[in-house]
Formats: sequence, structure tokens, C-alpha cells
Amino acid sequence: MKFTILKSKLLSALQDIVNVVPSRTTLPVLSHLLLETDDSKLKLAATDLDISIVTTIPANVVKKGGITIPAKTLTDIIRESPETQIEINTTENRMELKIDQGIYKLPGLPVDEFPKLPTVNLSKEIKISGTDLCRMIKKTIFAISMDETRPALNGVLWHTKGENMQMVATDGHRLTKFSRVNKKLKGLHEDVIVPPKILNLLLRLIGDQDKEIGVIFEEKNLIFDLGDTILSTRLIEGPYPNFEQVIPKDNDKKLIVDKELLASTVRRVSILSNMLTHQVKFSIKKDSLELSSANFDLGGEAKEKIPCEYKNDEMDIGYNALYIQDVLKQTDGDEVVFEFSSPVSAGVVYSTQKKEDEDYLCLIMPLRLVE
Repeated sequence: MKFTILKSKLLSALQDIVNVVPSRTTLPVLSHLLLETDDSKLKLAATDLDISIVTTIPANVVKKGGITIPAKTLTDIIRESPETQIEINTTENRMELKIDQGIYKLPGLPVDEFPKLPTVNLSKEIKISGTDLCRMIKKTIFAISMDETRPALNGVLWHTKGENMQMVATDGHRLTKFSRVNKKLKGLHEDVIVPPKILNLLLRLIGDQDKEIGVIFEEKNLIFDLGDTILSTRLIEGPYPNFEQVIPKDNDKKLIVDKELLASTVRRVSILSNMLTHQVKFSIKKDSLELSSANFDLGGEAKEKIPCEYKNDEMDIGYNALYIQDVLKQTDGDEVVFEFSSPVSAGVVYSTQKKEDEDYLCLIMPLRLVE
């Protein structure tokens, strides 16, 4: 294999795929990247056996071939290289890189040792908005559970039944649900549970680009076609818990408050909250919300009042400040609504401003107040 390529083009591709490479593995080839050339393109691939990524970029190919090379070493060399044309040549299982006046030689492994990549059937592909997909991911992914004893909660539920596509995530203490109209996926699949690693990769690769991406649903895999880059992932096995039954329907008390004011106040007051629970007490009275916290180990206390709209009975509720901050970051509009019924029942948070084709809410369980 022999080709030349501009440093910036190669580095961009390497940075896109190197995040899939596992940091620790008992299978040496998984710490490698697969490089293959055809008449005019270079294909780079990485996998951790659960997630695979393949990206293709133009290159000046002199001789076709393939090799696998240690991912981190190759990326570090290219990153530190000057902006110039890089000549890459492989002989058997060794790679030689010529960079300006320098020559770097790396050991590789045979191509046939690299795991087989998933087959992509583009005839099954459905195009959806990358912007919409990223918006749904951002508004749900933060609530994924880290508890490995409940694997179904370690991903985002992607529900596509009917004329809505819906994403849901929960860790048992909070839940996020985002729905939007999308008739392209109508009746295609009821439930798939998607691992967070692939979702974070999508956010990075799509970025702010406003383009359609292809989605291919398979029995145990999900594939995303981004044009020059193909991502595939194993799905998490279900079933996902019945989340609808935990969303309260009879919350009769409503608090409306300025979102940015609440966010900044929670950040300040939580500085003196308990280091483990991050508890902030919401003391709610008519058109007044007092936030307070105490750190008994430090001997510190904080208390601050802000205006709000509230007409019901006075109430004290404890919340994890980090959960409140996460929710406020992803809630649109200038004001947020808290609906609850008692200090020990789940509260629902949503924006006063809703888009016509979207529905977003967050559920937060309260903490037991410690006086």
C-alpha cells in the first residue's frame, strides 16, 4: 500500500474515529486502526466489538493495500506533524511515514486479524434530520443510568411507533422524555435501546451541520449513514421499563419561575450543599421561592429568595441541585414550570414555551429533607 495525503485531512479523519478505540483491551488488534486503499480513497476503521466506525477520505493512491496500525501512536505522530503532504508506504506488516525530512516506522498487524465490520444494506436506509436527532439526544442522554445491574437503563430508549419518534432516559431518580412528529419512521420499529457511546459520537460528528442522515434498523444493530462515515452499534437488550406509569398525572400544584434566575441561584446555593446528596431545599410560598442548603461538615449554610408564580399551599421540597441544573440546561424558553403534589412525590418540569411539533418533560424525584 502506498499513498500521499495532506496532514489536516488525515488528522481530521483520525480524530473522528479514534474515540471508538477501547483504552484497554485483551485483544491487541482492537487497539489498532484498519487502513485500506482503493483507486482514489483511503478507508479508516475502528471497532470495540460493540461499536464500529468506518470513514472514507480522498487520497493520492499509488498502490492499493491494507494494514492495521496502533491507533494512538499513529494519531499522535500525525497530530504533531507540520501541515504538509504525508507519504505512507507499507511493506508486509510495517508502515513507513515520510513527513518533510522525517521518517517514522511503525509495526502493524495483518488485515485479516481485524474483526469483520457489519454489512451495510443501504436499501433499508431511512433519511431523517440530523438536527432533530441531535436535539433529541442532547435533551435525554444526561439522565442515562450508570448502574450496570440494570443494563436496559444504560441507554436511551428510541421509540418510533405511530407518527412520533420519542427518546426516553432514566436512572430511577430522574426521567427525560422528548417526542417530536416524524412520519418517516411511522410503524417502523417500536423500541430500540441505544448505548450512550454511539449517541455521543453522533453529536460530535454531526455537530451543527444541518443535513439528513440515514438510519438502518436491524434486529440487533443500529446503523447511521453520515455520508463519508458509517457508524454501527449493537443495541442494548430490553425490555425497557414502563416509564409512562411513573409519570404523575394528578400533580395539582404548579410553580412557575424564571429559568435563568433559578439556574444561577441553584448554582450559588448548592456551593454549600452536602457533598454527597447536593441537596437544596425549595421552600415555596405564595409567589416566593426560597432556596437553602447546609453543609454540616463545613459548618456552612446558604439561603436566597427569588420571585415566582405560585398560588397553592406552602411546601418544602428537597432536590439534588445537579439534577435541577441538568434539566434547566436542556429546557427551552425563559420560564419553567414545576408540577408536584407533595414533598415526597415525583415532580414534573417543563417549559412554558412549547413548539407545536415537540413535547419535552423531565421528571425529578425529591430528596428526603434532613433538618
